[in-house]
Amino acid sequence: MNLLTDDFISTTIGKISLKTLLTSDTDYQLQYAFDEIQLAILQLLGSLSTVVIKPALNELKSYLKHGLTAEQYDLALCNVDLHWFDEKCFMRSTMPNESKIYSAPITKLVSGIECGGSEDASGLFSEVSQANIVCPDCIHVLNYNLHMNIKGECFSKFGATGIRGGGSLSTLISGENLKTTVLSNTVAIDFFESLRAITEPNNKLMWQDPMLGDIYYAHQIGLERGLFALAYHIDFSEIDENCICDVCGHQSNKSINEFRYLRYTGSYGSKKEGRDGGAQWWPHPFTPTTQNDKGVFPVCARDQNWQSWQDFSSYVLGRKTESSVTTPAFIVSQFRKLAPRKKVNLLIGGNIASKGSIKGRIYDLYSMPEHWDKDKLERIEKVIDTGLEIKDRLSRALNKIFAKKAVGYNTNFIVGIKNTAMQQYISNAQQIVQQLLLDIDRKEARILRKEALDQLQAEAKNIYQALMHKYQSDLPLFKALVKGEKILLEMSKLKT
Repeated sequence: MNLLTDDFISTTIGKISLKTLLTSDTDYQLQYAFDEIQLAILQLLGSLSTVVIKPALNELKSYLKHGLTAEQYDLALCNVDLHWFDEKCFMRSTMPNESKIYSAPITKLVSGIECGGSEDASGLFSEVSQANIVCPDCIHVLNYNLHMNIKGECFSKFGATGIRGGGSLSTLISGENLKTTVLSNTVAIDFFESLRAITEPNNKLMWQDPMLGDIYYAHQIGLERGLFALAYHIDFSEIDENCICDVCGHQSNKSINEFRYLRYTGSYGSKKEGRDGGAQWWPHPFTPTTQNDKGVFPVCARDQNWQSWQDFSSYVLGRKTESSVTTPAFIVSQFRKLAPRKKVNLLIGGNIASKGSIKGRIYDLYSMPEHWDKDKLERIEKVIDTGLEIKDRLSRALNKIFAKKAVGYNTNFIVGIKNTAMQQYISNAQQIVQQLLLDIDRKEARILRKEALDQLQAEAKNIYQALMHKYQSDLPLFKALVKGEKILLEMSKLKT
């Protein structure tokens, strides 16, 4: 099987090839059991599409408008060495001699499943059997997921930090169908190179020309090399046994249930050793970043109580503070240049990771305006800023219960009250914000701001009033909440 010519993409009507996906008018739907793998296959397909068609920005704009023909795909394929995308070698560099090779169940390639015995190897799911056998087609997206999305700590001291860093969020364009989604996440070669301004980097795939040395310098890594950058030597063997794949659900006459691996010894700029050694950050197209005085870092989910709406403006417009600058992922900046004037969504996905544990998952879709002009994008900012202003007011109101003279309870008890209330607001605001953004094209900024104020203020008040009702018999705590309520009621003074 070859990833550029054969059927390996799982859909609800069977397996299809990349060529079929990009050149057909059929509205295919992906079929993968875990949203983590659904995200990884979209990343992988955008990267494979980049390798095949290698479009300039204007060509990509044309493909989005008019489509790609089978003849165009075949012509582009003539310029690709297909050997490196064969299933026997794709993203599989040769294991070094005289090194100890480690093995693990295939379950470890889905980072949300608990299958380790150590304290720092827990996941979201409790049953290993949810993904303990896969078909040969799905092993490639699982392998890609390992290198691009899974934190090294999930493999304890034997793990590696990939080119994107551990626990990075991804932002992808979600088009009107699967084909336009993949094309929208295909990298325009000329635009990417113009932003990097680096001449003649190494563009050979890493299983063709493996990385050497202790530091993997970003300026030496070309686009195709970086899109499929390796963090491990890896291998797996097929078993001649029938199975129903736990990832795609399709039947196969061969199966895979374990893999062998050995981490690379060098460091990318995503790791402290790499930053200290001058590696610098490699600008992965799907990764928003934050830069501060310590370097460039991928944007990650902060903790399991965090929701993506809180930083959504920075993923689209960027954000500058006194201490840092957040930059949208390249693919988002590219889409603004493409300006196809089509309704799309922005997909934000990734793990909420803490050391070797996966505490949660982010997989959120946001409606985006048809025209990505300054006015429309500022409407997004208005909605997000409103949610953050009310979050701040709610936090300040709740701070009144920390006054020892007024309450006098154990600090952990008081912290728990505030944290629960704040988590409830942040979580409930997620759905409110996503719903408000559905009207981004139809409503003016002033109207969106007013609706955001009304709905989010009501949510904050409901949460606060529920607390007051709960503790109305606890006089010291109730009095402190009454004082805080005055701060909350001042929200009505916020300008629309």
